[in-house]
Amino acid sequence: MSDLPIIIFRKARALFPGYWLARKFEQSTHGGRATYIGNNRVLTKVIVGDCDFAFVVEADDRLISPWFIVTGKYDTATTNYLLRNLKRESHCLDVGSNFGYFTCLMARLCPAGKVIGIEADPKIVEFARDNVVINGLHEVARVVNAAASNSAAEMTLYRRSSRSANTSIIQCGPAFTDMMRESPEEAFSVPGLRIDDLMDEMGGRVDFVKLDVEGAEPLALAGATATIEHNPQIQILMEWSPGQIQAAGFEIGPFLRKIEASQLRPFEIDRRRPRPISFEELTNLPYRSSILLKRT
Repeated sequence: MSDLPIIIFRKARALFPGYWLARKFEQSTHGGRATYIGNNRVLTKVIVGDCDFAFVVEADDRLISPWFIVTGKYDTATTNYLLRNLKRESHCLDVGSNFGYFTCLMARLCPAGKVIGIEADPKIVEFARDNVVINGLHEVARVVNAAASNSAAEMTLYRRSSRSANTSIIQCGPAFTDMMRESPEEAFSVPGLRIDDLMDEMGGRVDFVKLDVEGAEPLALAGATATIEHNPQIQILMEWSPGQIQAAGFEIGPFLRKIEASQLRPFEIDRRRPRPISFEELTNLPYRSSILLKRT
């Protein structure tokens, strides 16, 4: 590879030091760029790579919003992997999109591609849809209000009002919410959606999937059988939370055997390159925000 881009960058930095200092200052202080805009909403500026974003997040959220507003960071391992690997034309699914962070990141990095976010909570899906529009990404991305599953049957989920990212098919119960100083969970129903049923809209192609559905990952992957089979290049970044998977009523062993049967292999994400691991290693691996599943 030519050294020309590096030389140009160094000359630009030498000629315009004030710009680069200002950029560095922005990156280290943007956490203060937040404004309460009413109706339980905070507007915050976030810099991801070289991309500026404006995100509306929940003011009363205790799980993601506080540190996201202060630091501008969210799931850095998954973020960095996507920054390194997404292409302009990639087709992506953000399954469990919450307020739409990864939906918007995918759409910004893949302007010639296609992005669909799936979010079960009808209250939170409005944040994701607004963020897509605020960032001018509505021609590339859209967000569906549904629960990723193995059928279109209606599902019951439990919303945790101050931790919406933990909304799940798992019911925690009052003892747990009391311990966490939260209001009681709210049950709601939402249609199920098979990932396979999005294939026509995606043009039959899916390159990247971010999958984070709080223990319902076995259901989501069971509804993606044809998608995985017909897309040998597919890469799935799946939250690995064996405790949640078991709490949702699924056994780890059979779940992993189904993944193995689909010819996907697990990798642990690190700063340099994905590290291949065995299914036995994965069984004993504690929580990870993402593990990578892909064909070798």
